[in-house]
Amino acid sequence: MPAIRLHDTVPFQPEQIYQLVADVRRYPEFLPWCSQARVSEERDRQFIAEMVVNFKGFRESFRTIDQLYPYDRITVRLHSGPFEKLENEWRFTAVHGGTRVDFFIDFQFKSRLLNMTLGPVFAHASQTMLEAFRKRAFAVYPVPKGQL
Repeated sequence: MPAIRLHDTVPFQPEQIYQLVADVRRYPEFLPWCSQARVSEERDRQFIAEMVVNFKGFRESFRTIDQLYPYDRITVRLHSGPFEKLENEWRFTAVHGGTRVDFFIDFQFKSRLLNMTLGPVFAHASQTMLEAFRKRAFAVYPVPKGQL
C-alpha cells in the first residue's frame, strides 16, 4: 500500500493539537471507527496504546508503541495486531495564525483480504480521521479572536 501524507492548518497552538493527538484514551469520544482505546506501560514519553477499530464490518484490535516529542511530533509504530507494517507520524509546526499539522501513515495488513477490502479506502479514512481531530480541536479549544 502506498504511504499517505496529509496536512492541515488549524488556528490553535502546537501544544494544543499535540495534546489532542497524545490523549489516546479519549479517541473513542470523537474518532470514527475507534470503539475502545487504552494506554499501558507509560514511561519516559512513551507508552503502549491499544485500540479497537470497527470499520466496514471488520473489528480489529492492535497495539502500537507511541513515542512523544512534546509539542513537536508523535511517532507511532506497530507493536502487534493485523498489520504487517504500521508507521505513523504527526508533526506540529507553528505557523502564522496557528499550527500546521502534518500526518503520515504507511501500513500493510497481514491479511490479503484486509489489504484488498480496507486498503483502498484507507486514504479516505485517513482524511476523515484528520478532519475528526480538526473538529475535536474546535470543540475543545476556544477559537482565537480573528481566526476561523
